[in-house]
Amino acid sequence: MDGNKATVAGILDIVAGVFGFVGAVPLLVLGLGGAALLTSVPDPDANRVAFLPLALFLPLAVLGFLAGLVAVVGGVSALNRRRWGLAVAGAIAAVFGFFPVGVAAVIFTILAESEFRAARQADTAAV
Repeated sequence: MDGNKATVAGILDIVAGVFGFVGAVPLLVLGLGGAALLTSVPDPDANRVAFLPLALFLPLAVLGFLAGLVAVVGGVSALNRRRWGLAVAGAIAAVFGFFPVGVAAVIFTILAESEFRAARQADTAAV
């Protein structure tokens, strides 16, 4: 398993990124549905707080989508053994997608730095 750490890290990044995408959908539904529900209540006090579900859940949904996107892009970078910094950023973003898988992705990405260096040296030697 000496040369497979980057592959494992990439797969874990992508899995956690997908969990981030999937987890952001209910947050978006809660924000939009809660705001719609509060605006339909005839009480004027409820209309004043109708923005609160959006203000609370929409930023969390955006964070989930962005973290998922960065995790997937970092996972692809790790699978290709290119741009170690992007792979680390993707692994850190994967922590926000699915914590246990994200922590494992960070550990494997850090341990795979030598694989990224070897791939870069092989690329420069081939040119």
